[in-house]
Amino acid sequence: MLGPQCCENPPVLNPVSGSGHVEEDKGFEDTKSVLEAINNKGITAIGAAGMCWGAKVVMELSKEELIQAAVLLHPTFVTVDDIKCGKAPIVILGAEIDHWTSPALVKQFEDVLASKPE
Repeated sequence: MLGPQCCENPPVLNPVSGSGHVEEDKGFEDTKSVLEAINNKGITAIGAAGMCWGAKVVMELSKEELIQAAVLLHPTFVTVDDIKCGKAPIVILGAEIDHWTSPALVKQFEDVLASKPE
């Protein structure tokens, strides 16, 4: 179950662990460069899985055709339009009780995927 801890509770920096800072999630840009490096090594098929807000990153990778398979686990911030624009085959594992992505929204995702040609 997704709760406010995932999306609304910023991390607390512990001075005992050393200095540090919080950066905005740049998952798509960072992952994009890693995938390009993998492709340059000759690997041609890449799958990605994203849990919670990481599912949005996976969808962005799919839209750019940087991956060939996508797995979304209780996806957060993913929209019906994201699903429509995805280029890779997608598997969605939704949570029964999810405040961000309800079973009804997952059903909408399923309907979009079912209407796409294979």
